[in-house]
Amino acid sequence: EISSGHAELPHRASRRGAATMLTKLWVVALLAAQNAQPAFADEEDLAEADGEDFGGDDYDGDYGDVGDYGGGGYGGGYGDDEYGGGGDPTPAWETVESFDGIAEFVNQDETEPAVVGFFDADRDADQQKVYEEVAEGSRYDFRFALVTDEAARTAAKLQKGPAVLIYAPPRFVKEGVDKKRARYPSAKLDAEALKKFIFKRSVPLVGQKTWKSGERYDKQGVPVVTLFAAIDLEKNAKGFDYFANRLRKVAADYVGKLSFNIGDKEDFSYQLEDYGIELPAKKDVGVGAKDGNKYYRMEDKFNVDNVRKFAQAVVDGALEPKIKEEPSYDDDHDASGEADDSDYEESDVTVLTDANFADETDGKDAMLEFYAPWCGHCQALKPTYKELGTRLASADVVVGAMDATANSPPDGYDVQGYPTLIFKTASGKTTSYDGDRDVDSMVAYIKEHAEAESVKSEL
Repeated sequence: EISSGHAELPHRASRRGAATMLTKLWVVALLAAQNAQPAFADEEDLAEADGEDFGGDDYDGDYGDVGDYGGGGYGGGYGDDEYGGGGDPTPAWETVESFDGIAEFVNQDETEPAVVGFFDADRDADQQKVYEEVAEGSRYDFRFALVTDEAARTAAKLQKGPAVLIYAPPRFVKEGVDKKRARYPSAKLDAEALKKFIFKRSVPLVGQKTWKSGERYDKQGVPVVTLFAAIDLEKNAKGFDYFANRLRKVAADYVGKLSFNIGDKEDFSYQLEDYGIELPAKKDVGVGAKDGNKYYRMEDKFNVDNVRKFAQAVVDGALEPKIKEEPSYDDDHDASGEADDSDYEESDVTVLTDANFADETDGKDAMLEFYAPWCGHCQALKPTYKELGTRLASADVVVGAMDATANSPPDGYDVQGYPTLIFKTASGKTTSYDGDRDVDSMVAYIKEHAEAESVKSEL
């Protein structure tokens, strides 16, 4: 899965509608989810956590762990971050009104982290406002919940002061190895510091590489070690756990130095070249590390000892990296102000503009992408979208892309973030595509929803 992440829109596009962009909820597989109750730290722990680096001004103590749910140990760089306001009028958080509801919220999507804020609506009004602003700016990156109910806060032992807890994705938390959650180490919230803290604590010891988690790993400020294998988490959970359990044996020794995740080599086949990795056979497994635009490949076969040796070499700077030249966005527009669409012009994707949109799409089934040239998620989707265009080149369906910063999406197309994928039927009905962003999934969706019988038969 490559994209569906969103960059926030400029104000012009944010006025186009009020539809909420919802990311797909994965199948919840926790057998004990309905009975699970999150373990909460005592209120006293809050005072033990060091909040200096995160905007707090009245907390002392050394860095380090404060149990499973305390703060600490979060020094280091986070990377730059941008959080714009969206145009979505719906709340960016879910209101939880009971203690049991907290566990239910956290387990709603077991592969995604969850952020839960606890506030007394009157006493903590200012801190709650900061939390809500952060949630609004990060609504497409994380799931947020708000707990103001006194009984729920009391049961959680958090009734004495405001608190924000970040839960790692439950599916990837290994009992006795991973920390289930972390607490923002100050009762005084600072928006920028809270955003960084959420990103920093949202990844488990070993997680899943997806279009959405990619940005979180990039913001860890350390090289990311990825194991690539033919592993579909939903179809082969046991296989995923096999690799995850072995990676954890190494990852536990490199906390703060390296991050680790597992990616489906089919979903991220377009990235293997960056590492210099070739995995032609179905059972082939590869390991690589990414540090900015520097890529490293593990030469040895996969086993715990070799991964450990590779990890140490990355940390020591003992390997020669492969340098990937990042695309420049300085020349996205030429002197005439026209958008540079060369990325798609040499492909089977139809380049759409204000001038040709109707001619190219009217009366036709069409998968449409609205993107921004500077959007990293859009760049990540591009190879897959080009492949989709090639796959459907002979079919009676349009695979089109519009630079929404240089053109205006037509009325009725709710573009709330980049990239936005919308499927339009031949009769003009539009629906937001929120499915997996791999070619097979998109082709299956088009075949199911296309109105033209020729499209159904061709696919």
